[in-house]
Amino acid sequence: MPAFLESLPPHLIRALARDWLHTARADQLPPCPTPACPEDAWTTWAVVGGRGSGKTRTGAEWVRALAQGDPAFTARPVGRIALIGETFADVRDVMIEGPSGLLSLNGLRPRWSPSRRRLDWPNGAVGLAFSAEEPDSLRGPQFGAAWSDEIAKWRYCRGCNNLPQKMG
Repeated sequence: MPAFLESLPPHLIRALARDWLHTARADQLPPCPTPACPEDAWTTWAVVGGRGSGKTRTGAEWVRALAQGDPAFTARPVGRIALIGETFADVRDVMIEGPSGLLSLNGLRPRWSPSRRRLDWPNGAVGLAFSAEEPDSLRGPQFGAAWSDEIAKWRYCRGCNNLPQKMG
């Protein structure tokens, strides 16, 4: 394989180095990451790990792939995605603007409107930020996917006593 890589032009090698599928560990990929999986193959995915294990990057890359319709992750773009953190500040500072957040990733960058708590991708996909402190704010809107970060910390988390101590 190294001979094959050496035969590639430098711009392709750089592109491979930036591609999540080529740099992610196996435990950072969804349980069934390809569109060949049945749609109901899984509905909940918990990424559990210690500090620095890549939980935020994993969540951000998954959301980016869904929003952009990356064929390695979804058959078509997911139009509406909920981004839920313990507080709105957590969503903004970690999930969106953080060093491993959505705005730090390669690819088509979404437009972030903090006052609207909204990310807009060029293809029309939308990410909406929510605080777990206001659980009723999630009543009504419909989403094709949700990234729920650090749910074990949520104040109004039903059943969180049954979750692992560290959860991302």
